[in-house]
Amino acid sequence: MKRLIYLFTLSLAVACLPAGRDINQNIVPGSGLYMPEGGAYYDLSTGKGVNFEWGPAMAEDNGFVSYEVLFDRVGGDFSQPVSRVPGQSNGSRSYVSITAKNLSKIARKAGIGIYSEGELVWTVRASKGVGGVVYSEKRKLKVRTINSMDPLPTGVSFSGAAMEGPMEMVASPGIDKSGALEGGFEIFARINGGAAFQIKDERNRYYILNADGTMTSSAAAVDTRISGGNDIRWLQLDFDGMAWSAKTVKKIEYYAAAWTGTMQTDRRELSYQGLGVWKLADYPNTISDNVAGDSRHRFDMTLSDDSVVYLGTEASLPGSYTAEYLRVNLYTSQTMKDRDWGVMWNYLPADFGRPLDVILHLNADNPLHSWWHEYHFK
Repeated sequence: MKRLIYLFTLSLAVACLPAGRDINQNIVPGSGLYMPEGGAYYDLSTGKGVNFEWGPAMAEDNGFVSYEVLFDRVGGDFSQPVSRVPGQSNGSRSYVSITAKNLSKIARKAGIGIYSEGELVWTVRASKGVGGVVYSEKRKLKVRTINSMDPLPTGVSFSGAAMEGPMEMVASPGIDKSGALEGGFEIFARINGGAAFQIKDERNRYYILNADGTMTSSAAAVDTRISGGNDIRWLQLDFDGMAWSAKTVKKIEYYAAAWTGTMQTDRRELSYQGLGVWKLADYPNTISDNVAGDSRHRFDMTLSDDSVVYLGTEASLPGSYTAEYLRVNLYTSQTMKDRDWGVMWNYLPADFGRPLDVILHLNADNPLHSWWHEYHFK
């Protein structure tokens, strides 16, 4: 967005210049590419990203210079690069860190297969928003791409003796404050450690969860297991990296706060109902009946390592409890600005002080087919 604003401002400046005067677009490129070294090899399947750095360029008029890293196939001339990555801080820095997943996607665009080794070339373009100059130095980079499913699943289900019942459980696309990640699915369920279950996608491809955190696909039905007791698990699957992780949920609490000259808070633990659903029954909701009309509330999820994940929203309350407003997003202490005032839902004024049941759906069996909650006022 900042880059678009810069280009728009630049075009206005050009239009307003007196006749015969032009913006000086001349740039002297930097001293070359610093890292990675030519011919460097990276196994992206380890999940470790790659840092790129190059010599800073200089504009003849000492103005602002932006950068982008260009990637191309071996033999390409960068006239039509397979990918462009802005330098750090919206292109303003002469370096950038690229995640293993993103660099693997770039390599795939350059013709390198899934979980395969191959070479691509990279260089840098410096510009003042338009035109620009491509550095004369080009370097080869050899990589092993990340294992991935092709095509990525669009639906994933769980079944088997380790699960909560005879019905299949449908996983939800993983969602946090940035939205769902392509190829990512998550499920909250009581899973009996050691017992067998099956994971299947919409193409009837099956998956094994390996002890090292990787996944293996199978064309035939196959059982898989995870260690531990009969615990409520938060299971995360990444089919764009064939990796998985599991966390144990210790408890989920309803947290409410109200400022009426002093801070008042109320915290109540929800009861697990099964199949990724929690419930707070007969909540009196008296804290929301206050002169300030303050009805803030959210959910706090405590994991087995005592870390806390906050379930809330940054959306403003519309004139009704729309399904979208009741969507549940995940936040951490790093992504939430304020524990008392941030990521909170609110009640409509007519519902201040009304007792209710609160039902939390951390599954796909609800109007949003994602994490969601609802109110049943009494």
